Amino acid sequence: MDHELFASLVQNLHAVSVRSFPEEEEPPREFSERFCYHPVLQACFSRENFASAVRLIPEAMIHKIQDELGIRVLLFRLDGRIFIIGPYVIRDFQEKAARSVLVMHKLAASFIPSLQLYYSAFPISADPEIVHTVRALIRTLGQTEEEFSYRNMTAARKGLEEAQKEETYEVRFDYQSIRKRYEQENRFLRMIEEGDTKQVLQAFDQMGASDFNNRRYLSSVYSVPEVAFAMVRALSRKAAERGGAPLMEINEITQRAVQSMRGVRNEQAFIANLHSMILELTEAVRRHQLSEGKYSVPIQKVLSFLRLNYSQDISLGEIAAVSGYAPSYLSRAFRKETGVTVSEHLQRLRTAEAARLLKESSIPVAEISAYVGYPDNNYFVKVFRKHYGMTPGAWRKMS
Repeated sequence: MDHELFASLVQNLHAVSVRSFPEEEEPPREFSERFCYHPVLQACFSRENFASAVRLIPEAMIHKIQDELGIRVLLFRLDGRIFIIGPYVIRDFQEKAARSVLVMHKLAASFIPSLQLYYSAFPISADPEIVHTVRALIRTLGQTEEEFSYRNMTAARKGLEEAQKEETYEVRFDYQSIRKRYEQENRFLRMIEEGDTKQVLQAFDQMGASDFNNRRYLSSVYSVPEVAFAMVRALSRKAAERGGAPLMEINEITQRAVQSMRGVRNEQAFIANLHSMILELTEAVRRHQLSEGKYSVPIQKVLSFLRLNYSQDISLGEIAAVSGYAPSYLSRAFRKETGVTVSEHLQRLRTAEAARLLKESSIPVAEISAYVGYPDNNYFVKVFRKHYGMTPGAWRKMS
């Protein structure tokens, strides 16, 4: 049976996390570290209790484990491996129900905001639908008629009581955690806006981990890959936009990241792709600030538009529309700020790209001419000679 295909199908059909490990091994420590948010409310997700639950799973049975908050995980054995589906929830956060659980365990009501933040990070799905999918895929991919039964497991009260006795601290929620999260996110966004390529990844990594009550764990907001990517992508895009990076370049970078994420299979590759997107966006801001940050906003818009569309046949009217100025006023303002006319700047962009292609490729001169925006090769040679003091052919030989 193709385990990767099985996991991928379940994950894509229900938007839930699917992981597996050899049945002779202990459950990954990472699971309890990420999802056992509180040892009393989630005794079933503690490392010891979760390992015990795994050992109890018989063949051909799907076990559901549910904590007191309603967060669920499905466990089952298949082809010598233990599969973990989830965590997931079946409804939106219910404050009234959460409050009742807190009262039962003598925990403060001020803990509600952090519970809601943690709970809301998980996808909403339905037990019967996931179980039906798992059974159907096992029959299809495993080519077996064996029917997996379904059993709902709940943590024994004894386990909860023991967890209460073992833990001597009470988690308090005084909004320091939220304040710290916002401070870290704001620092991360500021690094992008300022084009700080040296510190932006460090700021992001610090944002991804938080220290609550002397327990280190990956923040719940970033614990589900699909949610994490969507959030980081949206935050980073807006920060890069505020930093002045061209919108088309921002869109190109983030779309490329979306495509890269489709092939990601593990957490290490996921983080590497996020790092790459963040760094590219920050570098785009830095390039903008170095080359165009000294100009007024309307002229910056024109420079960005020309950089992206230099090879097109564009009129002064189209360029002026980008700035919001009338064509005659734009001509004067552009020359005053940049020292050259719009036409001369466009020629510089085209000939610079042509010079690069002449140096790095064997593409015929006439094709390069058309590629950079000069269908008339003779005119291209004339413009190129004006800027480089020699013909394109001579430039290629010299390079």
